[in-house]
Amino acid sequence: MAVQDTKENREKCLCPDCPSYPHDCNGEILYCGLGKSDCDIRARGCNCSNCPIYYEYKLDGLFYCDKEEGVGSSSFLMRKKRSDEDGSFYQSIVNIKDIANTGESNPCSMGSLKKLPFSLDDLHFVPAQVDRIPLNRDEEVNTGIIIGPGSRKPLRASTPIMITGMSFGAVSKNVRQVIALTAAQMKMAFNSGEGGILEDEVNSAKDFYIGQYATGRFGISEELLKKVAAVEIRFGQGAYPGKGSYLPASKMTPEVAKARGLKRGEAAYSPAHHPDMMTPQQIKDKVSWLRDITGGVPIGAKIGCGNIEKDIRVLVDAGVDFIALDGFGGGTGATELYVRENVGIPIFAALPRAFKYLTELGVKDRIFLIAGGDLRTSADFAKCLALGADAVYIGTPALIAMSCEQYRICYTGLCPTGVTTHNPVLLTQLNVENGVKKLTNFIEVSTREIANLTRIVGKDDVNKLDSNDLVSMNRELAAITGTRWINGEYI
Repeated sequence: MAVQDTKENREKCLCPDCPSYPHDCNGEILYCGLGKSDCDIRARGCNCSNCPIYYEYKLDGLFYCDKEEGVGSSSFLMRKKRSDEDGSFYQSIVNIKDIANTGESNPCSMGSLKKLPFSLDDLHFVPAQVDRIPLNRDEEVNTGIIIGPGSRKPLRASTPIMITGMSFGAVSKNVRQVIALTAAQMKMAFNSGEGGILEDEVNSAKDFYIGQYATGRFGISEELLKKVAAVEIRFGQGAYPGKGSYLPASKMTPEVAKARGLKRGEAAYSPAHHPDMMTPQQIKDKVSWLRDITGGVPIGAKIGCGNIEKDIRVLVDAGVDFIALDGFGGGTGATELYVRENVGIPIFAALPRAFKYLTELGVKDRIFLIAGGDLRTSADFAKCLALGADAVYIGTPALIAMSCEQYRICYTGLCPTGVTTHNPVLLTQLNVENGVKKLTNFIEVSTREIANLTRIVGKDDVNKLDSNDLVSMNRELAAITGTRWINGEYI
């Protein structure tokens, strides 16, 4: 029974006489009924267990003046965060208590919020002035890309911005519709994700549709693979490289289950690796098989960033047409916190290594390189192109553009913006027509800004951007990326 705020209870209340009472908030009373103090509590003893109200209402615990309700994913009672307390330290306490309460790893959504010592923001473009002349706004800049230029059926797109794999199930049907319709309208490449190749998306944007061949093999067949413009073998992703993925049972609706070939209410677990691609030869055989059954569309691979050179060597020998690198900080609908925060390396470290190694092997001209993972702005996209990527994968920015507000509760299925939910009421928050308009605006403006940055460095093709167009504000980052330091010298 809840403690009632009555005159009688106020008269019984011992809070103002407590040694821990926050006199800066003098006048507060009956914390067990009215909730925590507005002030920080410095624990110097507690009167709660001596109070008649405590026994009358059969209360438990102490320091009600400092207690926050509904803390953590398991919604427990805990002291509130002090105003001068480090947020990450407080969160670590919450995480420990969540594990202790549930016996499960901490769930999480979206990309890591860990602050790295440097980022793409520390790289600046070098403006052309008189040694090289910048281009005027009306001078044309090519933004088109060709995935698999050496394949029998190259995939041509109008922008180097591509939508990464976000599966139906992890995201809503409305999201998938927005992406497919935008891709068709803009001639933009997009990925199915591991939730299956959907007939509606094939019908909407077949020429730009990359079918993902993931470890779970959900919703794919030879017949469906024959309908896509490219195939991406998914070995891993930036949010949890080296680990299988899962879709909570709460998000396995009849429609999602049908697309994945599973049962309603059954959680979907993907293995950490492909059971039939355990050796370099098996990977090579799979690439050849996919190329044959699809009639020669580009066949590529997506990997989380780790042993860059060794992994790339295997993929090059397997004959892939493209490689997608997904760096630390990349988003996800659901994974465990301990993995997301502690595995993999960021794209700004992995990408230059990949480009350098492909160049050394003499295969960069035939292997298309895609960069992804914690990329947000047109400047991020353009910097990746300059560091060696031929295109970029984005996920979270696309979701934000159409509706997402980063509540970061994707794994619960309770997304209030209609992005990662299948609840019919919540789905109404993402109107497909409006979503297409907003995502189109974001892609068009971002592509235009990449073109303008290309003009600024004096070039007429986004594919001509290179590391000489960048300078690093950070000495260590200059060494990592192979760009010049701010003093104009290479480290």
